[in-house]
Amino acid sequence: MKRWTARGLSIGVGLSLALQSFVPLGASTRQDRVPLAEIVEKPYLDVLALSEAHAFQTGEIEAFRAELRKEKEQKLAALKQEIAALKSQIDEARRKLQELNRRGSRDDPQTAKERHEIHCQIQRLRKKLVEKEALERKTIEVSYENKEAKLDLLTRWPPEKKRIEEELRSGRARQRPYGDVEDIGFREVGKGQEKDIKMGEDAIRQLRALGLMPPDFKDEEVEAYIRNLAEYIARNSDLRVPVKTQLLLTDEVNAFALPGGFLFINTGLILEAETEGELAGVIAHEIAHAAARHSARLMRRATIASILYQAAQIAAYIATGGVVSLLTYYLLEYGFAGLGLVIELKLLGVSREFELEADQLGAQYLWKSGYDPRSFITFFDKMASKEGYARGTSFFRTHPAFADRIIHSFREFAFLPPREEYMTDSEEFHRIKERLRKVAQEAMEKQKEQERKRPRLRKEETCPEDELPKSPNPTTDVGWHVQGCLARVERNGLLIPGALR
Repeated sequence: MKRWTARGLSIGVGLSLALQSFVPLGASTRQDRVPLAEIVEKPYLDVLALSEAHAFQTGEIEAFRAELRKEKEQKLAALKQEIAALKSQIDEARRKLQELNRRGSRDDPQTAKERHEIHCQIQRLRKKLVEKEALERKTIEVSYENKEAKLDLLTRWPPEKKRIEEELRSGRARQRPYGDVEDIGFREVGKGQEKDIKMGEDAIRQLRALGLMPPDFKDEEVEAYIRNLAEYIARNSDLRVPVKTQLLLTDEVNAFALPGGFLFINTGLILEAETEGELAGVIAHEIAHAAARHSARLMRRATIASILYQAAQIAAYIATGGVVSLLTYYLLEYGFAGLGLVIELKLLGVSREFELEADQLGAQYLWKSGYDPRSFITFFDKMASKEGYARGTSFFRTHPAFADRIIHSFREFAFLPPREEYMTDSEEFHRIKERLRKVAQEAMEKQKEQERKRPRLRKEETCPEDELPKSPNPTTDVGWHVQGCLARVERNGLLIPGALR
């Protein structure tokens, strides 16, 4: 297999030799500073270089931060007005229904036609309301959180760099947590990993029984490639149990690990990764969660039974029409990944402490495997920066974007022993990606057709203008929008009012 490598990463902007290995090529050396408004739109690696090349005043940064927050509040206020307008339109449509009901005890053909048109109007308005209240709000919040993290990097990285250089000079670099990177595979990271296998198997069985997982994606070539890549990284990690990979057919961009080395990767994530290094970065991050037993440790605080019971309760509310809130309606309407806001953070081992640990260990496993340890951050950065991306991915529900994570990651990059070159990409990755693009599209179309043919207890309210929300990934536009919990509830003979189909 032909793999592509990156050489010459040692060009720096005044850092020590170890730090120079991780400064991007082409860092600015101009005396005139780049405006802050431009900096917050740049990738994190470029912001790192700029923070070292130029001195930024705290007052200047805080003034711009205040401008960003004001701009964010203005956008949220405008969004709030749009939401209020949609709610008013829904109320007005319902008043029209009441007027129809006062006409008589039965509908004549003309009244039935008017009623159907009003139902369709309300259904369309509800969909727009879900879009505004859940998706667009999240997009605004993630976008500005990401910009503020880059401002934090400008002020926090220069003094952090000095501390790192001092630790390297004094020989204390290996005294940091998990500083013994040369002993990866021989050290004790997550003691008792073998005990997690049954816990993971039970979790998977219950998740599938409740219909909280998208369908498995089956293709021998794609599965073999992902399995080999995951096993290669696992051999260069602290995971002491076999890694078991499963692809899920959904255009949601995410991956997650359950106790016992069970790794689930969404087809949408593979299609979104631009290089094998980015895909390897996500896999290494999830293997780190499994190696450190994050899910198992969280389940001691909240048992999987209680987590799944909560999910089942919410599903029951939706199925019976007792929608607790529009946001809850959105969570279930958009399937497994949407449900993540309710249970995924607990179930998948996500906490601030554990994410920082997985970032560090994941970078180490990439380094040990020969991949650029910055690969995960470049993927993370792209998702937060790409227009419209945060609203279409569950990644920011399961991997919250904290400024501390960026600083913590760069700190680890600086401590890792430098290499002359790293693997970044391969021809096989792009061949597999193109195959997946074609096969996944066909599989999703087939799945969508099967859903249409499934029997229901009563006839659906269909409107000719109805269409599914556009996917952030144009290559898989049919997507997994009505699968997961809602689709499974329907299969059990219950119709979800207003559900997208």
